[in-house]
Amino acid sequence: MADTTQDAAHEDPDRITARAIIIVLVSTVGTATYSFTWYSVTVALPHMQGAFSSTTDQIAWVMISFIIGSAMMTASVGWLATRFGRRQMYLVAVGGYAVTLLGCAVSTSLEEMILWRFLQGFFGAATIPLGQTIAVNAFPPGRYGQATSLWAMGFVTANVVAPLVSGYLVEAFSWPWIFYVNIPVALAVFVGAWFLFPKTTGEKRHLDWLGFTTLIISVSLLQLCLARGERLDWFESTEIIIELSAVAVLFYICIIHSVTAKQPFLDRELFRDRNFVVGLTFVFLVGSVLFIPMLLMPLMLQQIAGYSPLETGQLLAPRGVGSVAGLILMSYVRVRFDMRPFLCVGLLLSAYAAWHVSTWTTEVQRFDVMLVNFLQGLATGPVWAPMNGLSLSRIGKRVQNQGFALFYLSFDVGNAIGTTVLIGLFGRLSQINHAVISESISPYSEGLRYR
Repeated sequence: MADTTQDAAHEDPDRITARAIIIVLVSTVGTATYSFTWYSVTVALPHMQGAFSSTTDQIAWVMISFIIGSAMMTASVGWLATRFGRRQMYLVAVGGYAVTLLGCAVSTSLEEMILWRFLQGFFGAATIPLGQTIAVNAFPPGRYGQATSLWAMGFVTANVVAPLVSGYLVEAFSWPWIFYVNIPVALAVFVGAWFLFPKTTGEKRHLDWLGFTTLIISVSLLQLCLARGERLDWFESTEIIIELSAVAVLFYICIIHSVTAKQPFLDRELFRDRNFVVGLTFVFLVGSVLFIPMLLMPLMLQQIAGYSPLETGQLLAPRGVGSVAGLILMSYVRVRFDMRPFLCVGLLLSAYAAWHVSTWTTEVQRFDVMLVNFLQGLATGPVWAPMNGLSLSRIGKRVQNQGFALFYLSFDVGNAIGTTVLIGLFGRLSQINHAVISESISPYSEGLRYR
C-alpha cells in the first residue's frame, strides 16, 4: 500500500518540482530586469540631458527609441520564437539586452545613447511574452494561475521599486549606474536560462512578409506618433497627420491580408478563441487606465506636495508590497475558485483608490499616499492574474508564442495611448489654470497689495 501511495504521489500531474520553481524564478528575474530599465530611465533623464547638452525634445528620443524598439520586437517575437525556438530566442534576447546595458552606460553622445536604447528595447521586450510562456509551461497545466502570479511579481514589482532604487543610484553615484547595476543580473539570468530552460526546436515556417511588414511598421509608427504628438500639437503638425494616415492604411492592409491569406503572419486560430479576443480588448483597456497613476503621482508629490525624491520613493513603496500580496493571494485561490468575481473586486478596488486620490489637496498626508498606493498595488493581483489566465490559458500550444506576444502588444499600445491622453489632458488643464490664475495677478490687485 505504501509503494502504491508513493507511486501515485510521484505521478501526481499537479506536482511542482524544484527545477520548475527555479525556472519560474529565472524568467521572473529576467522580466523584472527589463521592467526596471523601462521605468528607471525616466528618473535619470534630467541628468542625461545635462551630460549630453541636449534640449528637452532631443533627450526625449532616449525614451522614444526604446518604445519603438520594444514595439517592433513585441509584434514579431511570436513568429521568431516559433521559427527558431523559444529557448533560443530568450537567450538571444537576454544576451543582447545585457550588451545594450553596457552600451548605454558608456555612451558619450546622444546619438550613441539613442541607438543603444533602441536596441535595448528591441532585445529586452522579448523577455516579457517569452518569460511568461516559459514560466507557465514549467508548471503543470492545473497550476497555470500560480505560475502566472509568481512570474507577474517581477513584472509588476520592478515597476514600483524602479523610481526609488534608480533615484538613489543617480544621487549617490551617477546616471550610468542604473545600467551598470543590471548587467550582473542579466548575465545571471542568461546562465540560468542556458542550463535550466528546456530545449526547443524551431519549425520550418514561411514568413508572411506583407503581414509582417505592415504590422511592424504600423505599430512602430503609432508609438512614434503617440510619443511626439503632444510636442507637435497633434493635428496641427503635418508629420502627425502623415504618420496617423500611414498607420490606418497599413493596419487595414494587415487585417484584410490576415483574413484572406493562406498562411498569415497573425494566425487565425488565435481569433477563434472568444476568451482570447475578449482578453485582448480587456488588456488594452486595463493598460490604458490601471498603471497610468504611476506617471503623475511622483510629479504631484514632488512639485506640489513638496516631498523630496527619496521621500516620494518611500511613499510609493507600499504599492510594491500590495502587488506582491495580491499576486501571492491569487496564486493560491486560483485553483479553488472562479476568477471572475476576483477580477470585479480588483477593478472596484482600483476605482476606489482613484476616487480617493481625487480628494487630495496640496497638504496630502503620508498615510493617505501610502494607503492609496497599497490599495492600487493590492488590486493588481485580482485584476492581472484572472485577466491573464482567462485570456491565455486555453490557447493551443502551436500558437502559444504568438498569443502571448499579441497579448502584451495590446497592453503596450493601450498603455501608450492612455499615457498620451493623460499627459495631453494634464498639459491643457495646466495651461487653463495658469491663465485663470494670471488674470488675478496684476500690479493693481488690491488683494496682493496688502499681503
